[in-house]
Amino acid sequence: MPLTSPEPPLDLVRLFPGVEAFARTATRLHPRPGAPGIADSHVGGMLLWPKDEPWPTCPGPHVVPTETPVPPQFAAQLRMPGPEVLEGLARMVTGFAGIRTTEAGTVLLGTEIVSEPAASPLVPVAQLHAADVPDLRCPAGTDVLQVLWCPNEHPTDAPAGPPVLLKWRAASTVVDQLDAAPAPLVVSEETYLPNPCVLHPEQVTEYPWWQELPNDLGRRIRDFDDTLGYGEHGYFSVSHAPGWKVGGCPSWDITDLVPMDCPHCRQSMDILLTVDSTESGTNQAWRPVEDSHLQPSHIDPEWAAAYEPTGVSVGRHGQLRIFVCLTCPDTPIRQNLQ
Repeated sequence: MPLTSPEPPLDLVRLFPGVEAFARTATRLHPRPGAPGIADSHVGGMLLWPKDEPWPTCPGPHVVPTETPVPPQFAAQLRMPGPEVLEGLARMVTGFAGIRTTEAGTVLLGTEIVSEPAASPLVPVAQLHAADVPDLRCPAGTDVLQVLWCPNEHPTDAPAGPPVLLKWRAASTVVDQLDAAPAPLVVSEETYLPNPCVLHPEQVTEYPWWQELPNDLGRRIRDFDDTLGYGEHGYFSVSHAPGWKVGGCPSWDITDLVPMDCPHCRQSMDILLTVDSTESGTNQAWRPVEDSHLQPSHIDPEWAAAYEPTGVSVGRHGQLRIFVCLTCPDTPIRQNLQ
């Protein structure tokens, strides 16, 4: 079943003459839970991988969550701890992140950096064929993109979000394929394990973030959005599609514009893939027509399948964006969380 974005509630070209010159297309992937084949475009599930090609791994170290039990006689004192108590706990527990009380008792939450005894296999995240995704630009001689990452947090000097590996290949060259991916040795972030999903690609039009436009045009857009009340649609909500997508225009609502330049040629990089924690969030402007009958309810399986189909959550339930430079050797990438 195709999934279709609704007509936008605002005519951005009429409201902001000249913005049409900066329009770009994006392909919304519209993942939905399913059982994709190894050769298909999909999120989660096995990749088209040759048996004689080593599976990529992550050597670590990894940031692993810890739970330190609190003796019962002290648990009551932690129900409403003051600043001094919290400061003391932070000195006691590495990476102190809070307190959790359950029927089994009270624990102090923390993290520690662990060097694993062996490198851990990466997790397959997505496989995209250029024939299925109109906005997927592949390097010469390739026609499929494979995305893998490590399902663990990493020290602060690591890239934003889980470290991502991109593998470009020609699908026709995979003759003797691997049946299953090796399981990771350690998983500290369950939300980095995508549910297998089939895709329903749809090409849409997007417009750049206001700070990427000429000053006069960008300022008019910003001033317009600043006059809106809560819940009203503006340029921000209409110009960028939510959800997993390829290409298009990145939004910068958390940090303002961050230049994403290639570390080799110093030219501006293109956004390749957006990994989103939800498919539409609260943005009704982009909820597929076929889902318009659904009411928000996390206990409704149909709503959950449309709202959070992949089970992936990145950052603080945000977006991970992967930028590439396809003109440089080895297609360098950069990552950004919003």
